[in-house]
Order: sequence, then structure tokens, then C-alpha cells
Amino acid sequence: MIGNQTKVYLWVTLLIASAGACLLTGWAVGVPFPGLWPICSFTLVAFLLDQGANDLRIEAKGSTAFVVHFASGVLFGPFWAGLITGLSTALSEAQQKKTPIKVAFNSAQRIVALSGGLLILQALGAPQPLFSFSTDSLEFGQNLQRNLGYFFVLAAFYFGLNTVAVSVVVALSSGRRFVDVWNLNAKGVVVYDLAASFIGIVLAWLYVLFQDRFGFGALGFILTLAPILVIRHIYGLYRRLQSSGRELLDLMVKAIEARDPYTSGHSIRVATLAKAIAQESRVSTEGIEEVYTAAILHDVGKIHEEFAPLLRKESKLTPEETALLQTHAAKSADLVGIISSFRGTVQSAVRSHHERWDGGGYPDGIVGDDIPLGARIIMISDTADAMMTDRPYRKRLPIEAVIGELQKYRGTQFDPKLVDLVINSVAIRRVMAELQTGTATAQQPSMEGGSKRVVPPPPGILRGRTSWPRIRAF
Repeated sequence: MIGNQTKVYLWVTLLIASAGACLLTGWAVGVPFPGLWPICSFTLVAFLLDQGANDLRIEAKGSTAFVVHFASGVLFGPFWAGLITGLSTALSEAQQKKTPIKVAFNSAQRIVALSGGLLILQALGAPQPLFSFSTDSLEFGQNLQRNLGYFFVLAAFYFGLNTVAVSVVVALSSGRRFVDVWNLNAKGVVVYDLAASFIGIVLAWLYVLFQDRFGFGALGFILTLAPILVIRHIYGLYRRLQSSGRELLDLMVKAIEARDPYTSGHSIRVATLAKAIAQESRVSTEGIEEVYTAAILHDVGKIHEEFAPLLRKESKLTPEETALLQTHAAKSADLVGIISSFRGTVQSAVRSHHERWDGGGYPDGIVGDDIPLGARIIMISDTADAMMTDRPYRKRLPIEAVIGELQKYRGTQFDPKLVDLVINSVAIRRVMAELQTGTATAQQPSMEGGSKRVVPPPPGILRGRTSWPRIRAF
């Protein structure tokens, strides 16, 4: 049986061969040499945009370099555009000290996505280059109207191949399912990507405008893109500022769990299971993020000093102590609400994660569907993790016993539909088993300088989500 690593190499080899075939075919098309300065300027700007790539959710990055790739594609045809795309990607990947296989993969898949798409358009009867730009507004409008449909096909092929190529290699290298990787890294941003691709047409037209008016289109192209680079830098600063507040909350979670060794890793395990349930519930990509974030922060209110002796107490709590401990849900919601982007769905899920389906929960005693979906998911995940881990007063329960307890309180403590989903879902049961045995783990740096095995949050969840259009890279 072929191992995953071998499959990765075969997939990368296939893409490299396809990229070579696209370049050779593009050369045979015979689009004239655009000049050294245009090639250098387009390559430079694409390289710079690649440096501002953002982490995606699973082992990939996204950048806006594709707007430059599209501009070169509509101006210079499949060979020269593929050369610019491949060269800028290879330089960027090498500068970031990526491994040779990643450099080769990312360069190849982008060449195939762009040059291959342009060659498909040519087979469909599209002109090469795709647009004959003119500074005359009427002529430009007529040309745009004639070939806009072709450009949309190019963009759809480009992003389709890009997302599939990256999702396949990430799935193979990480052992995850392709559909899970694609959903987390690509689903929900397709519209943004397609809309942003048309910026490439604008950049190409501005290049031609400067070329006709001043005889040096490359300079105009670089000057035009300067504001984009500035905006990306400002956006990056904002993202880092935003993430710092969320990382403080994450630090608070670690501080809470440090008080009670028996709940170490509890929040991350609950969040991992909650994410699996949300995915199986067909929650939107954004909704999955919100559920995960709420789950990992659901107990953050326990950072208050008044809860410290209760968390360390091994004997049964008194009624007064129980009542005090139950205030942690509201206090957690208050702390989460400090982050403006968490107000609303995330904050409500945190506040209501101890509400029961029959109305017997706290802090508000709400019933049934009035309980936020995220809170209902966290209630099941929180309870399941408590049963699946060792405690001072008992050993962990086997998975089937946990399932039995969930079924026992179906319709009273838990949402009956969610319980049925957990019982019948192979994927959720697999996650539960992995969490209990400790196999659902990944390397994460420790404060001691080594590494430890933990269940990590998907990259980008706690750091926030960007809707900035992007091209994916492994």
C-alpha cells in the first residue's frame, strides 16, 4: 500500500510535469516577448505581495499575489505569465526558507492554474492576449464586454485548481480528510477570490495607460500597487493588535487549568470535540469558528480568585459553593465580551453553555431551541470530556459508556438532535476516541523551549479570521 508521503511526492511530481507542459505549450503559442522591465516589475510586485501572506486554518498560507498573476495573464499570454508567476512564487518561497518540495509544489500549482487556464481559454476561442487594452474608454468598454466571460472562466479555473491542489497535498501530508481541509481553507472565501480577481484587469489597464501616456508602463504599475502594499501593512498591524487580545484570553485559559491538574487541556479538548460536532451539524465555516472560539473560552471566568479554592477542593462542594461556582458562566461571558469581535454569538454561547434543554440549567434557565446552538454543542462536549478523563474521584469512562450517558439525558440535559448526531456519526466518535487516547495531538512549542504534545486549535481561529481575498500556498 502506498504511504501518504509517497502520495505527496507523486502529486507534486504530477503538478511539476503539468507546469512544464503548460509552459512549453504556452511558448508554442508564440506571444511576443513583453520586455525585461515588465517581467521584472510584475515579478517584483508579486513577490512583495507574497511576503504578506496570512496563515490559513490548516497548514497553508494565503496571499494577494494572484492579482498580479492575473494582470500578467491578460497582458502577456500563458508562457510569460506562467514564467512571472512561477518565478515570483519560487523567490518568495525560497526567501521564506521553505523546503524544496514546497517551493516546487507552490510554483508548479500556480503555473498550472494560470497558464493552464489561459490555454483552455485559447481552445475555447479566446484571443491571446485576452485583452487588447486601449486608453479610449469606449473601445476599452467594448473589449471588456466581449471577453469578460472568458476572464470569469479563467478565474474559476485558477481558484478551483489552486484550492484542490493545496487541499490534496495538505490532506495527504497531515492525514486529514480532503473535504475537511477544503472546507476550512477554501469554503466561504470563493466569492471574495472571484471578486478580487477582477482587480487584475484594472491593474493591467493601468499598466497599458501608463505605457501609452508616458512610455513606461512598469513604473506606473508599481506606483499603482504601492497603496495596496501600504493597506496590507496596515491591515497586518491591525490583525496583530487584534490577535494580542485573544492570545491574552488564551493565556487566561492556561492559567485556569494550571490551578487544577485534572482539567489540564480541558478547554482545548472541549473545543476540538465541539468543532467536530459543529462540522457534522452542517454549520457554516464562520459558525464553526465561533463555536470553537466559544468552546475554548467557555471557562475563562474561572480566572477570578474567588473560584481558586473551589477548583482545588477534592471533596464535595457545599450548596453555597456550588451556587458561587455556577456564576462562572456569566463571568466568562463578561470577560469574552471585552473583545468586540466576540460580542454576540460567541459571548452568548459562552454564557449559556450550562443551560439545559429542559430549562433546568443556569444562569438564565432558558429552554430548548432558545439556547444558542453553540452553547448546546459545548454542553455536550464539556460533559463528554468530563466523563472521558480521569478525575480524583473516578477513572475515565469508556466511549460507549459516555455515549450511553448522553443518550440517557437526551431531551432533558442535552439537545436530542445533537445527541442523535453524536451517536450516529463515525467522525465524531473517532474524534472522541482520539481525544481520550491522546492521539488527536500535534507538536506545539512549549515555554521550556522543547515541544509538547497537545491538541492544538486550528491555525487562525483564536487569531481571528480575515476575509481578505487570497491564493493558497502549502
